[in-house]
Amino acid sequence: MSTVLTMLFAGFGRRFAYWGALIAAMCIAVWILLRQGKHAAEADLAIRRADARVRALQTSKEIRHDLQNTDRADLERRADRWMRD
Repeated sequence: MSTVLTMLFAGFGRRFAYWGALIAAMCIAVWILLRQGKHAAEADLAIRRADARVRALQTSKEIRHDLQNTDRADLERRADRWMRD
């Protein structure tokens, strides 16, 4: 009887170790995937912010260039129209 109980408990120990290792492996895999996803999302956000900054600077440069090359009468007409609206 004691040999049967010993074998039964030894079998439980191996099963628990096996399932514990599987669960630990799954948890580590999920953690790695979440961490990589977070880093990829942060990199994507940084790229989008940089692109938006470049577009804003280009637009500002074009507007400044337009204003410098426009004559005074046209600027006053635009300002009057802008103030009416």
